[in-house]
Amino acid sequence: MKRIILSVVSCLLLGVATAMASNELVIHLTSGITQRFVLLNEEPVITFSGSDVIIKTSNTEVTYSMKEIEYFNYEDRIDTAISGVETDGVNNGMSLNGDMIVFSGLPAGSKIYIYGAGGQLMTTETVGDDGCANVSLSDFQRGIYLVKAANISTKITKK
Repeated sequence: MKRIILSVVSCLLLGVATAMASNELVIHLTSGITQRFVLLNEEPVITFSGSDVIIKTSNTEVTYSMKEIEYFNYEDRIDTAISGVETDGVNNGMSLNGDMIVFSGLPAGSKIYIYGAGGQLMTTETVGDDGCANVSLSDFQRGIYLVKAANISTKITKK
């Protein structure tokens, strides 16, 4: 048991050392489930309590039994564009043009909201009289964002 604990601690220390260059903590459970934690410019705090592993970020605290964890690693995602809008051939009133989200067919004067992965409001835009609006994401850092506008609610990833 001590050997297992020392192995896990060694892996954790190695992982924490590489976390500075990474933006996702990936937990691989013995059940075959993989859980990802997007770190968004922060490092998780990993502690032990008895036979439990506790992972804390500013938004989340998760506890696993050491027996549940097969292994974990950090992944650095290097992205270079926006993705995530899937229309399945149907015009849902939203399209992408480079770093610009283009909206059409929305109620005049309605609001468009872009939220960060942590729930913070990043920007608000008002739809014009023609039912159109453009929202630039050029100043946004890479990451996952939630877009809400009238009948549109979708997740995008700026890479």
